[in-house]
Amino acid sequence: MRIAVLTHGSSPFGAHYGRVFQALGHQVDLLSLSQVEFETPGMPYRVVGPEEFHPRATASRLAYLRTIGPVRRAIREIRPDILLALYLSSAGLVGCLSGHPRVVVSALGSDVNTRIDRPLWRGLFRWECRRACLVHAVSEPLAETLRGRFGVDPGRILVAPIGVDTRHVTLVAPASRPNAGQVLCTRAHLPLYDQGTLVRAMARLKVRGVPARLTFTSTKEVERTRGLVRDLGVEDRVTFREGYTYEELPAVLAAADVYVSCSRSDGTSQSLLEAMSSGLFPVVSDIPANRPWIEDGRSGLLFPVGDDSALAERLAEALAMPERRAAASPINRQTVLEKGDLVTGAGRMIAAFEKCLRR
Repeated sequence: MRIAVLTHGSSPFGAHYGRVFQALGHQVDLLSLSQVEFETPGMPYRVVGPEEFHPRATASRLAYLRTIGPVRRAIREIRPDILLALYLSSAGLVGCLSGHPRVVVSALGSDVNTRIDRPLWRGLFRWECRRACLVHAVSEPLAETLRGRFGVDPGRILVAPIGVDTRHVTLVAPASRPNAGQVLCTRAHLPLYDQGTLVRAMARLKVRGVPARLTFTSTKEVERTRGLVRDLGVEDRVTFREGYTYEELPAVLAAADVYVSCSRSDGTSQSLLEAMSSGLFPVVSDIPANRPWIEDGRSGLLFPVGDDSALAERLAEALAMPERRAAASPINRQTVLEKGDLVTGAGRMIAAFEKCLRR
């Protein structure tokens, strides 16, 4: 089967899917709406967006209309059996306008959750879901939204997290971790991920004298967070890393004791599954997307959205109990192996693609 993956150049998920589809014996072409910001060894790709176009820097979604012509030309040349378009709010819309007869649109969470209350976007999402031959959702709560708000036939929805390559992100023995109060956050600095709550929690821990150091890895819109770190006087406790490569990810996860996400909404968090796959102890916001993965008090800790006081308490609790973190490590690894493995999920997607071809 030949599969074209249409995505943002700034998103790694298209490459994740492409790699595993290739490993399963299929031919993959990556079509990027903007300049590719990561390596794709062995995977052909082409930029199909206008020069200098960047999704995060473009205020109007009308700019996406300029990508339709190049996408159509690329599809005519490649002639893929399936066009997989990631994010309903961007590549999904372009894919549905491309004219390809077998478009699979993928809802990843923030693309739907941050726009669900806007009438125009609701209309566009409803049209995309009807136009596509298959709708992929990364979590059951997100699929329920698509069924309830847009009337998508349950038989046309595939629920599968993006998943983690568990052969790449392997389990780290608890004794090998620093056990020195190292806290890691790999989320971006967009408002959706509420990094301010995490910085304020770190300030509370400093006042209490709790030994904790936080590392941010993302550079996306980081200046707002840097400013808050300065204002709260926690520069001595917060490190900003300039990103990491896919090859560096296991080492980044191994250098921490606790993983944190303050996300206000989500699909199935890829960064959470990566942390769990390595056995890293999660402290995450109590939202529907996280609850199926975390058993509060056993495999991780949950805290109310936006509550920096509660987050500080939960972080202090997690850092003070290495035996709890060690006990949760194999539990979280097994959960990802059973429900969040990239290869297993990709196999289910391939089976669904084959049904589309038969139809």
